[in-house]
Amino acid sequence: GASIGRGEKATDTIDTGDDSVGQKLEIKSFYKPTAKLSPIFATSDKSVFTAQEIRQTVTDYVESEKLISETNKRLVKLNPTLANAVFDGSGSLDKEVLAKGSVPRDALIDRVSRAMTGSYAILRNGADPHSVKMRSGTPPKVHITLETRSGNKMVTKVSGLEVYYVNPRPLADELRKVCAGSTSVEPLAGGAKKTEKPVEEVMVQGPQKDAVVKALEKRGVNSRWIEVLDKTKGKKK
Repeated sequence: GASIGRGEKATDTIDTGDDSVGQKLEIKSFYKPTAKLSPIFATSDKSVFTAQEIRQTVTDYVESEKLISETNKRLVKLNPTLANAVFDGSGSLDKEVLAKGSVPRDALIDRVSRAMTGSYAILRNGADPHSVKMRSGTPPKVHITLETRSGNKMVTKVSGLEVYYVNPRPLADELRKVCAGSTSVEPLAGGAKKTEKPVEEVMVQGPQKDAVVKALEKRGVNSRWIEVLDKTKGKKK
């Protein structure tokens, strides 16, 4: 492919004028209490919590309610709130915990976390997690797709960039120079609702997965957040 042979020097020296180059990205997961769990979080003025904040809040709650076992500091005695909000009795663990009337603190914190509604925020350059708009569910992937078009002509497509603060057009400009091949930027069909900004897809001539991954890493996108689909072989990588 054209990306082979240009070496690392090309991606390191090309100046794209792209302010996403060198940015630091971090994904933070957040959890929102359900109505049943609200008594546990009543003393906090926050609406969502990080995993660390959940642990501290649950610890503060069991200590304030004097639920720590006198014989084992790692065990928490159940009160009606914990029994009703966290353990509904449907599973074997629930029945065992309810029968004993106590639960290990770590197991309690894990169950509280899993009972909450999950969301995430992608933080840029150390932004305050509580100042960033959160989205429900799990973080999306940047998709790199290799496919064959017009006979044996192979192309590489990249989408899902905007959520990671990557502008598709400067990225396409860099890839055109690095890969010594044509690139294009087009709206991704079905990529956004009518009320949202268009989601764009970058297309690069040739099998350019490695060049794309390197360009994304320069922009703070961790390889764990990238999904590669090779349609020329019919399998994910």
